[in-house]
This record gives sequence, C-alpha cells and structure tokens, in this order.
Amino acid sequence: MHTLSRSNFQRANHRSDWNALWLIGLCGLFAGAGCATRTLSAARPSDAPIPANGASLVVVPFENLSHNRNAGLILTDLATTLVYIQDRFRVIEVSRMQDAEIRLRQLEVSPWENQAGMNTASAVRVGEALAADWVLAGSVGEYGFVDGFGETANVGMTLRLVRVEDGAVAWAGSLSRRAACGAFSEESVHRLGHQVLRELLDALMRDLPPGEPAAPETAP
Repeated sequence: MHTLSRSNFQRANHRSDWNALWLIGLCGLFAGAGCATRTLSAARPSDAPIPANGASLVVVPFENLSHNRNAGLILTDLATTLVYIQDRFRVIEVSRMQDAEIRLRQLEVSPWENQAGMNTASAVRVGEALAADWVLAGSVGEYGFVDGFGETANVGMTLRLVRVEDGAVAWAGSLSRRAACGAFSEESVHRLGHQVLRELLDALMRDLPPGEPAAPETAP
C-alpha cells in the first residue's frame, strides 16, 4: 500500500486550498458580471421632422426625479458638452435666459423639491425666447447606488428632441443601466451617468437622417 509522506500530503493540501480559492473567486466574478443590466428604448416617428445640419439647439434643464439632489444639473451640463462635441447642432446656452426661474444655475440654489425640469411646452417656450430651432429635454429617474453585493451604480434617464416651431417630437429615447455588482466593481455613478448619456445621444445621432445645411443666420 502506498502512503503519502507528511511533506507530500502538505503540498497536496496546499494545492487544494489554492484551487478552492481560485474557483470561489471565479464564481464571484461571473456572479458579479451577471448583475449588470442595460435597458434601451429609442424611436423616431416615421413622419418626424429632420433637423438641419447646424440647426440651433438648447439643452433645457432635465427634470430630476432621482434621490440625488444634483443629478438633473450634472446631466444637463454634461449633455450640453456632449452635444457641442457631436457638432450636429449649434448649441445655445440656456443660461442666456434672463428669467431666473428657468436659468440652469438657479437649480443649484433652489430647494430640492422645487427642482422640476422642463416639460415639452415649457421647453418650447425657452426655445422661442432664445430663437432656437430645437430643444433637448429630458428627465433623470435614477442616479445613485443600489444595495447588492456591495453598492452598485445605477442610472436611468430619458431624452426628447423637440422642434420649437410646432412642438413636434423628432426623437425620444430612454436608457437604464446598472453596473456590475461584483466584489471588484467600484464603478462611479458619475462615470456610469456619462456612459448612459453618451449612449443615448449616440443613438439620437444614429437615428437622425442626414439633414440639409441650416439656413444662414440673418443679421438683427
């Protein structure tokens, strides 16, 4: 009968311990990856108007329905920057409005419960006041962390592209994402918010047919 020496037994037992730890870690990674979710809905009506290339656009303050006090402000500012970068529209800053009630920075000092964003009718009025062709409106439904295997970043929002002339919606989209919730996932909610907004705006630009060049601005 063969017998294991004490040293051989210890080496075999050590290898078994490492194999068990490796399998536990691998299972944890797969379980964590399974927590990530993504739900995207976007559509452009078949008869929707097509924005001209270089048409003027205002990003109006997003309605904040999340538990994060500054979520609407953060994503409105970010959306304005991303639309600048995409270069399909000529962006007009909403902060040019004289009415303090609808200036973007007013949201920083308003009580949380009064941080209502723009519905379509209000957004169109802002666009008219700034002589814009289009407005980008939206709402933030989720912006924060949810409990799971550690805290998990979670962001959800909607966007609408609206023509100022008649209030026609040319495109609408909604995206909700939850980050991976594994033990090694420490994704920032701000980084996830950037990804969500960029993906929504990319979908918007992808869904829009090529437009004609915008008419040149007339001198006042």
